[in-house]
Amino acid sequence: MHELLAGLDAWPAYYAHMAPANSAGPAAPDLSPPARADADQLRKRLADGEWVVDLRHRVAFADGHVAGTLNFGLDGSFATYLGWLIGWGTPLTLLADTPGQVAEAQRELVRIGIDRPAAHATGAPADWAAGSGLESFPRATFADLAQVRHHRPVVVLDTRRRLEVAEGHLDGAVHVPLHELPGRLAEVPDGEVWVHCAAGYRASIAASLLAAAGRRVVTIDDDFDHATAAGLSVVRP
Repeated sequence: MHELLAGLDAWPAYYAHMAPANSAGPAAPDLSPPARADADQLRKRLADGEWVVDLRHRVAFADGHVAGTLNFGLDGSFATYLGWLIGWGTPLTLLADTPGQVAEAQRELVRIGIDRPAAHATGAPADWAAGSGLESFPRATFADLAQVRHHRPVVVLDTRRRLEVAEGHLDGAVHVPLHELPGRLAEVPDGEVWVHCAAGYRASIAASLLAAAGRRVVTIDDDFDHATAAGLSVVRP
């Protein structure tokens, strides 16, 4: 295992917890629905520092979400990135459109050793907020970023892995790999932060982390291959 991981740029943090679990042998997972959380309970869990994860697509999350919630959409490598970033043992609540999506998330989480979410809620974000109002942040393209840079300075945050960045990165971008961002939020410079990755999925996770920390964010929901054509300077080896 150590030799395998030594050849990787980075690996999910949950790997360290899977070896002991695999050695102990499989146990029958409890895939029954977790306890249902209402809006007051969600607020309390957020205030207590627990993770409340919105499983919806990043477009829907950007359009409106409960303040402090984090976006790990089921349409991408949900369990990989969630298991990579969450502090092991942190209580986890899942938000989704339907009970079926919660069940799908539970099945994926069991495979990485997260056996039992603390709670869940389904329906619409307005129900989860219960009159407290929703937050949102803009989505943009690399062409939008090129236009904005002509008019005012913004912070550009690259959340890709180091090997990806070594192959080409935006001139002037700040690099913090997504899997390191929870512990390095204070290193992101002040100002409006335009977050990008390779195609948009990781950028939405990062934007939700930053927004939950009170930062003003724009998520670039675009393919990095479009950056040069948009007129942005890409530094390559």
